[in-house]
Amino acid sequence: MKPFLKLSMLTFMVTQTGIAQKYNDALISQNSEINFAKTQKRGIKKNNIIYYVENDMQTISAYKKSKLKWQTNVVSVCGKPKKGEPEIRYVGYNSNKLLIVIGKHNFVEIDINSGTSTLVG
Repeated sequence: MKPFLKLSMLTFMVTQTGIAQKYNDALISQNSEINFAKTQKRGIKKNNIIYYVENDMQTISAYKKSKLKWQTNVVSVCGKPKKGEPEIRYVGYNSNKLLIVIGKHNFVEIDINSGTSTLVG
């Protein structure tokens, strides 16, 4: 039974570390906002935390010292937009929240400490 337990623990650790993709440092902006219509940048670095839009263009991850702090799929939490593609178009940093635009006109706020997403309009 012990080898099975060890194998189970190893499998769990490997799968948990592989959930979030590693961000690309070249795609991190020092600015407070990124508009995907105007730039190839995918993340914002503020206060030694990187807020990064993952490859699916629906998920935002927060990394502190290269370790995942939180991750949220904005479209899954807030629903598909009525107009436009179900993907993130804009990310802006405010002192205690991220301001996100999905689709054409759906606005989402994400708490930078917990990753809690709220549809605001």
